Amino acid sequence: MQAGGRPPAYLGPEPAPDRGTAKLAAGLLLFVSLGALFAVLALYQATSAGTAQRTLRRAVAALTEIDPLINRNYDDLRQRAAVAAPGDSLTLRDYPVAVPLTPRQAETISKTDLRRLLLDRSASEMYGRGTAALRPAASKGGSVGVFSVAGITNNGLDFLRRRNHDILRVLTMVFAAISLALAAGLAWSCRGFGRVASVGLVTFAAALPELLGGAALWLYARLQGGGGAEYTQQQFAAIIRELAWIPIRDGAALAVLGGTVLLLGMALAAWSDPGGPSGRRQTARYGAARPSIR
Repeated sequence: MQAGGRPPAYLGPEPAPDRGTAKLAAGLLLFVSLGALFAVLALYQATSAGTAQRTLRRAVAALTEIDPLINRNYDDLRQRAAVAAPGDSLTLRDYPVAVPLTPRQAETISKTDLRRLLLDRSASEMYGRGTAALRPAASKGGSVGVFSVAGITNNGLDFLRRRNHDILRVLTMVFAAISLALAAGLAWSCRGFGRVASVGLVTFAAALPELLGGAALWLYARLQGGGGAEYTQQQFAAIIRELAWIPIRDGAALAVLGGTVLLLGMALAAWSDPGGPSGRRQTARYGAARPSIR
């Protein structure tokens, strides 16, 4: 109460929060969250059983130079199988992953079937337990560059594991939930069909780094695996180029999705604008229905 017993003057409703600031904050947070989601999703796909074991299979073939290795040790394997006891277990000499064979298998298996068996079991074993079995062989050269045998083994192939795939599944769900909440917050801070356009714009912007990053990785591997590179480097460059298509495809699809949502929101906003086709039609209808006043 003011002096004299009169209530204070009414100054109107409290001012609304700054929607522009809320919109900017929600948009930036959604951009970061979607960027993380798209990156984690690409890694989740790369570590899936099919993709990872196919990659590991090719990697083992390159690391061990398996065809010359089999040609060099095939006769020795058969000779040892001929004199082995029925309960003995045999492995191919110099092969860095333990793939046991019975004497019967070792004596009758063809080179083609032996190659397939070694690579399939090696990929399955490495997907479950990592590349510990390959490290001694991979580190002989002593180089630890990105495309050296040791660098590829220690820094790349060990990531393609079932355990990491399970972790990435959880992270994908977490970032998806965060992104949905932030998208709802961004839509709330906008008005009309700007809600649709704003979410589409952020999705489009967040997909571009994944698309461009995948393209840059593909180009880098292409340059590193040129004609002057050694055999192992060429093989791993080809593997990396194949994996780089995951973010390229995902980024392109998400950019198209975001761009489509953005254009749809803009079109609907223009249609519903008072100066747009819908607004002019409503104005004309109401104007015709209003009685004239003389």
